[in-house]
Amino acid sequence: MIDSIDGSPTGLAVGFASTADAHHAVNAQFDVTKSVVITGVLTKVDWRNPHAWFWFDVTQPDGSVVKWGTETVGPNGLRRIGLSDRRLFNIGDTYQVELNPDRSGKPLGFTNAFKFPDGRYVKVGFIDANGNGIAPPDSAAAIAPPAAGGGGG
Repeated sequence: MIDSIDGSPTGLAVGFASTADAHHAVNAQFDVTKSVVITGVLTKVDWRNPHAWFWFDVTQPDGSVVKWGTETVGPNGLRRIGLSDRRLFNIGDTYQVELNPDRSGKPLGFTNAFKFPDGRYVKVGFIDANGNGIAPPDSAAAIAPPAAGGGGG
């Protein structure tokens, strides 16, 4: 079975985890009072329910690389906000991700927004009942939407 963009097979043991084991309250694992922006090279996408995961290599100031995992809503939720095709995410491209960090300090987070290499900004986390994104926190200014008419990034 192939469940990830990079084509790596996933183990059958994953299939035996119950939805209750995999699904959780976001604020139980992630600190929703904090916002962090990472910039990294996309290495893998796990496009599955109940949550999709995106994996990035993030280069630190000292040149070392830390692998970050960012959780999002599931594939159906991504489709509802216009991310209907996993091919929109290209392995090897650099993205900025605004996220709520893992409470344990591990390099994990709950994704609130992606800034694509072409400058597109897509709000992902904390969608309201009408499917509208909630404005990013002031601390996420580093990945504000591009100016009208602009596309750089």
